Amino acid sequence: MRVERLRVVHIIGGGELGGAERHILNLAGFLDPRRVALTVCCLFAAPFVQVAREAGIQALAVPMRHKLDFGVVTRIVELVREADLVHTHGVRANLLGRIAARLARRPLVTTVHSLLRMDYPTLWTRLPNALAERLTRGLTRRFIAVSRQLAEELIREGVAPARVRVIYNGIDVEAFQPCRPRDQVRRELGYGPGIPLVATVARLHPVKGHRYLLEAAQRVVQARPEVRFLVVGTGPGREALEAYAGQLGIAKQVRFTGFVADVASLLGAVDLVVVPSLWEGFGLTAVEALNVGVPVVATAVGGLPEVVRPKETGLLVPPADGEALAREILWALSHPVEARAMAERGRAMVRREFTAQIMAHRTTELYFEVVAGW
Repeated sequence: MRVERLRVVHIIGGGELGGAERHILNLAGFLDPRRVALTVCCLFAAPFVQVAREAGIQALAVPMRHKLDFGVVTRIVELVREADLVHTHGVRANLLGRIAARLARRPLVTTVHSLLRMDYPTLWTRLPNALAERLTRGLTRRFIAVSRQLAEELIREGVAPARVRVIYNGIDVEAFQPCRPRDQVRRELGYGPGIPLVATVARLHPVKGHRYLLEAAQRVVQARPEVRFLVVGTGPGREALEAYAGQLGIAKQVRFTGFVADVASLLGAVDLVVVPSLWEGFGLTAVEALNVGVPVVATAVGGLPEVVRPKETGLLVPPADGEALAREILWALSHPVEARAMAERGRAMVRREFTAQIMAHRTTELYFEVVAGW
């Protein structure tokens, strides 16, 4: 029997607004409702469930009381039984979603957004999560890797190539545009039009490489004291990073903004975006920056070189190298015409390769393929 419309349940932690959550928002906005009915199930009570609802997505929370609260599986099974397919994001959602899908006898797709060993750098957090992932990985019918590099990592870890599909993250290129004038945003931040502004947008987690950006910032302001840095995002690392900026003597030149709702307008108001990650599954911030025509300096890790192509759409540096990062930041600020030309080429590339329409189309094709083969 041919299925015309699939009911798909996405399961995600939803305790933050990171790349996986932004991925679901972009995907949901471009899925054809005549072919896919999407529901999001969050394992945390906030904040993503409310954000998803405000975006018009059917969303509910099945909050875990603690990390070992497997009692929520019963509720997830009830939800999954009403669906045709389950789609999971993240280690905890993978574990619970796979168990629920097996009990409900439903096929499951997993999107891999990052490397587990980078998300959990300490041994005592990495080992149990790695074990849970390995033990249940066989319950996933297909893996979506958001970059070629991630796909290669999965295959190296033993996943059969036929079970892996590369589907790049995509954004709504028309909607993700500044909605406030550049000068207005700068005034709100307290900076005049002539102040060079460098920004990074990421959760404050060690894998995002903020420490090396701060080390680069120290070198940059020594050469150009007028440059200012914006660290945009939230996370458990904020206090330590603020303290480190103080130790480096650059507390006045670096502003930690916390959460910013209108990221597009903020990006449109800066001169350069830096992605200093130690690992990046894809590089959504780089795509967003290029989409608004802002030059990008990034580390040559994970999927970032698939977006930031050296000297073509941006500049790449080795990871964990504050000196190299500072050198390329200074070059970009000192060569604005060349840097903007790379950003314009990047904007054209984003519209060819990294749109939410392309992502939604390819994801829908995979959904029907998996259900047909179940």
